[in-house]
Amino acid sequence: MTSYRSSRRRPSFRLAAVAAAAGLLLAACGGGGAADSTVGQKPEQAEGLAESSIKAAAQAEGKVVWYTSIPEAAVKEVAAGFKAAYGIDVEVVRLTSTTLMQRYASERDAGAVKGDVINVAQTAFFEDGVKKNWWSKLTEPEAPMLASWPKDLVHKDQYTLINTQPIGIAYNKDQVKESDVDTWQKIVDPKFKNKVVLVNPANTPFYLSWLKLMETEYGPDVLTRFAALKPTVTDSAVPGAQQLAAGERVLMVPNVLSGVKEVVDAGAPVATVTPSPTVGVEQYAAASVDGPHPNAAKLLLGYLLTRTGQEQLNRGYAASPLSGIPGSIPMPKDYRATDTAAMQADKSRLLAAVGLSS
Repeated sequence: MTSYRSSRRRPSFRLAAVAAAAGLLLAACGGGGAADSTVGQKPEQAEGLAESSIKAAAQAEGKVVWYTSIPEAAVKEVAAGFKAAYGIDVEVVRLTSTTLMQRYASERDAGAVKGDVINVAQTAFFEDGVKKNWWSKLTEPEAPMLASWPKDLVHKDQYTLINTQPIGIAYNKDQVKESDVDTWQKIVDPKFKNKVVLVNPANTPFYLSWLKLMETEYGPDVLTRFAALKPTVTDSAVPGAQQLAAGERVLMVPNVLSGVKEVVDAGAPVATVTPSPTVGVEQYAAASVDGPHPNAAKLLLGYLLTRTGQEQLNRGYAASPLSGIPGSIPMPKDYRATDTAAMQADKSRLLAAVGLSS
């Protein structure tokens, strides 16, 4: 049986009609429609599910604990697909990337690792883990799908990119036209003063990279002009999306599709536009070398790299590293990969430019 724990609250809109729609929608589905979902496939139907040398050992362990920060619908779909393919239960701990990293590091310090697989949006965390021997080596006998996985995405043979969420602008369609916000320069218009939600860039280097992109493309003055809008700062997109849905604010940046998915699915007048060029939130994953279920950990990580796993993981909100994945969104033509180390080094200056502290 798959179990879930999450720190993320469902949106409670002030608009009664939207709230009712949200309740009906969330009761009706867990991720992906019945017609196009790969949930519950038999193992032989899963595309790219080659035989693994550790399958029997993983099944003997019977369970895997997955620490993840990806959207709940995708988590449920992957967990159900993995269970159908291998008969192994998935216990999901779903929190923000920052919280998961802190939790995992604390477990390491206490000598009691509980997370078998962890995926978060932070390469420095995984690089630190490489130095401390936290991660299992990925090999083709154990994860045969590595043969068709982009080799440049597997770092030190221990952790890999699993998806990307391009960053764009969320807006209230009842109050703003797409043509008013289809470039990054347009969002610093004084008419948006006191009408913008800023998802705190201090929380991830990928949001910092959005500030750097703005500065690089349009000059340092653009950040000063953005600060002059007096944006409302929030630590996550969830409350920001609620403000957009209720019409209290009209724009939210930086935004990824998963940040507003629940309010959009619930019928709120919220949409996202992705200007060019852009950056994105890049999710990485690794298997604990000494977790409670080490073989099941490597099997789950390998499953995430199959075409079926990628379809389940990315449906409707993220771009897959593999081409032709149904439901995966396309990567923007002018996408700029993030140098997370450089972003961390520039963190204080970039935050100060928009009136924030580190």
